[in-house]
Amino acid sequence: MRVRVKEHPILQLRHVPTWPVLVMLLLMAVSQGAWARETRISDARTLLVDGVYRLGAHVDFDLNDTLPDALSNGVPLLIELRIEVLRERDWLWAEQVAELRQRFKLEYHALSRSYLVSNLGTGVQQSFRSMEEALAYIGDVYDLPLIDAHLLAPDQHYAVRMRADIDVEALPTPVRVWAYLGSEWSLKSNWFQWPLKP
Repeated sequence: MRVRVKEHPILQLRHVPTWPVLVMLLLMAVSQGAWARETRISDARTLLVDGVYRLGAHVDFDLNDTLPDALSNGVPLLIELRIEVLRERDWLWAEQVAELRQRFKLEYHALSRSYLVSNLGTGVQQSFRSMEEALAYIGDVYDLPLIDAHLLAPDQHYAVRMRADIDVEALPTPVRVWAYLGSEWSLKSNWFQWPLKP
């Protein structure tokens, strides 16, 4: 006498075709690789010179494929370096004491095949042969006046944080709509924070 055992529904999964599962895993791996790309801030430091804290840092830009394509098609990018001075507090979140924004306009000139960087704070313009050179120039933050020391209480602890991103509001109107809908118009820079020390 043969006894037939009824299969449990979960055990029947072995009969499901494997190609949809493989496709889904591949898509997840590709998307995770795209999310892993980000602009990084390093070598951040402050120095007290003649009563003024000055900032130095290095920003290593990692642009996705959308941003260089936009540049080569005549869309200028406004890159913003945002810097904040925070007063640390024991029981509450940190209080913003000062904010500084460095804004750079990056555009590609097809006729000269060069990249033009305009510092919107100083009005200084520089021309570069490659996008990598232009981004290296923007990312080299050197001797930037941050805050007067007399504005800080001597018995308090302060920190500086910095991030980089694209100013979506500065994009042309048709492109701006796409930028609001997609994260590919972001530099994906996280806040980088360090103690404010002389």
